[in-house]
Amino acid sequence: MLRITVLEETSEIRFVIEGKLVGPWVGELRKCWETNEIIQERRAVVDLAGVTHVDLHGKALLTEMHLQGTQLRASGVMTRAIVEGIQRVDSCF
Repeated sequence: MLRITVLEETSEIRFVIEGKLVGPWVGELRKCWETNEIIQERRAVVDLAGVTHVDLHGKALLTEMHLQGTQLRASGVMTRAIVEGIQRVDSCF
């Protein structure tokens, strides 16, 4: 199960993700992210504090989002490790 909450603020749009970013839920996050036109006008942020598991497809989507300028925020050990790995890969390009 995955819960996506979209919070619109003056300077950013924040996607608060809770649950497992796996399987079909990855597509739901992609759809939510791609269909939100406000991203073009505001900084996009993905808050991963409530994420309990991320599969390879979830990591691939987070990497794509990061490479397109979305800021990834994490607080747990697992999600911080995932975000740091994505940032390391980005710094190699």
